[in-house]
Parts: sequence; C-alpha cells; structure tokens
Amino acid sequence: MFPKNTGNGNTRKPGNPLAFKPQSHSPMTNIKFLLTLVLLTSLSLADERPLPKVKHMIDTHIHLYDSSRKEGIPWPPKNDQVLYKPHLPAEFHKVSKPSGLTGVVIVEASDRPDNNSWILDLVKGDDYFIGLVGNVDPYAPDFAAQVKELKKDPRFVGIRARNGKEKKAIDYSDQKFIASLGELAKLDLSVDLLVNGQGTQAVKQIAQLARRVPQLHIVVDHVIGYNFDGKAPPKEWVAAVEKLAENKNVWCKVSGLYQRSIPQPAPHDLNHYKSVLDVLWKNLGSERLIYGSNWPCTKNSGDYTSYVKLVNEYFSSKGQEACERYFWKNAAEAYRLNLK
Repeated sequence: MFPKNTGNGNTRKPGNPLAFKPQSHSPMTNIKFLLTLVLLTSLSLADERPLPKVKHMIDTHIHLYDSSRKEGIPWPPKNDQVLYKPHLPAEFHKVSKPSGLTGVVIVEASDRPDNNSWILDLVKGDDYFIGLVGNVDPYAPDFAAQVKELKKDPRFVGIRARNGKEKKAIDYSDQKFIASLGELAKLDLSVDLLVNGQGTQAVKQIAQLARRVPQLHIVVDHVIGYNFDGKAPPKEWVAAVEKLAENKNVWCKVSGLYQRSIPQPAPHDLNHYKSVLDVLWKNLGSERLIYGSNWPCTKNSGDYTSYVKLVNEYFSSKGQEACERYFWKNAAEAYRLNLK
C-alpha cells in the first residue's frame, strides 16, 4: 500500500508512524516506480484469469516426499530452502482443490526402489491420488520382476526414466534399455522421459525410441525440457518436434513451465511461453498434450492456482474440447486411467 499524498509533494507529517520525508525524484526513480506499477498491475490481471471448467482435471506431475524421514531423501538438496521440507498429501489437497483439481498422478522423484511402495502406502485409501509414475532402474537385472510387483497396485501406471548407468545420460540405443521398455509395453505401462535442457538432440533420440518400441506409451515431461527465454524456438528444434510428432505413441506434458523458464522467478505472462507452445500445438495438436504442474517446484515462482491459470489461458483459447483433452482425456489415454 502506498501512503496517501497530501498534495504538496510530501506524504504524511512527522509524528505519524507512516510519515515520509519530502523527496525529490530523479527521472530514473520515476521510471523504476512506473515499471513496478506495470509489473504489479500485470500480476493483478493474471490473478483475474479464469480457472478451467472441465469434467475432470488431472494433474499428472507432482512430487510427494518427507524430508524428515530418518533415512533422508535424495532430492531436493538440503540447501534448497523452499523445497527441502515435507511435501505431503494434506498440503497438496489444500493448495490444489481451490483450482478445481479432481485427481493426481504422482511422479516419484527418488531413485530408491523402496520409495515407490512408500508413496503408494502414503496415499492408500485417498481417491484423490489416482496414479503413480514410479522410479525403477531400466538397467536393473530384475527390472521386469520389479515392475510386475508394483503393477499389483492398480495405481502404478509406469516409470520415469531419467538417467542411464551410474546416472549418466540415457543411451536410447542401448539394447538393455530398449528391452526394459518393451517389458513395460507388454504390461500396458508407460514411460515418462525427463530430458531437461538437452535440446534438439534429445527430441531426435526420443523419436528414434518411439519407432523402436511403437507399442510403448511415451510421455515426455516438462515441454520436452525446453529452456524458455521468451524468444521463438530455433528452427532445428521445431523440425525435430515435427518428426517426433509423427510417432502416435508420444505425448508431451505441458508441465513445469515455471521451472523451465530462464528468467527467475518465472514470468506469469503467457507471451513468454507462447511461441514454444504454438509449435507443440501445431504438431501434437489437441490429442497429445497433457496437463502437469510439477508441484512443489512451482513454489519458486507462484502459487498453484497461478500456474493453472497460466496454462488455462492458452488452452481455453483453443476451445472447450481442447481443454477437456488437455486437462484429463489425454492423460487417461496415455496412462490408461479409468476416467469417463
């Protein structure tokens, strides 16, 4: 709140707890003041953007963990003052339900196999949490046995592959890796791929993988890991996305926009992201883009509802059916969720 102006260039008189001394404002100070007002006004307008009105609304990308567990957690790092604290179901219920969310797919962020069952036990009996994308090492000798055991719980929908052997980058041509993904396909399970910041080469590799295992449902996280700088994407990336889209077994999460933004805190202005979203829309269309937030990582740039409003601004402009598909129908197809 700004103090009331008295009309003489000063603010409140001395003795008032809100008193300000007379000031002379340089042109630079005035410019900064106006820029601040513009920023505050834009954020206020963003807050007025509508929430989606859809039959179901499924967030396919959140993380739950408890940093107070005696065995600790491998992620996030302890020096992260925002994220390194317990993020548990009760909090997510509280922050997400006002947006209209009706269901959640959890993505396991830990590389410890026992954390898959820890998550499933954590949300047992809570119908809000309808799926788990687990973390099983595709190079493990007993990979098939592990996923078959997890599949006994109907909420287990697939795994996320992030790293290769000894946490090196995944070799998408590795025969063991491909064989493990083939096992997923046989079990009607999906794979999430995390390729943050890996650029055009990663897009090309995913396209090759999709052709090698055409029965497998592949979900690429966080806008194929694109780093948003507010500029139009490079032509070579666009061309790679065009080739990727030829594979009908590939979906893309429009998730993690706040985290993939180069400027931080991330802008809430749709124009910062629109040119990249337009490429995805043109090539993957209404049928293969999926909603995800990446909570609690969203906390670094805004509250949960602000993120929902940001993505809804884009998809609501495409019509009601596009919203229905983005917010739940495409997730139901990719993850084989029982939603009608």
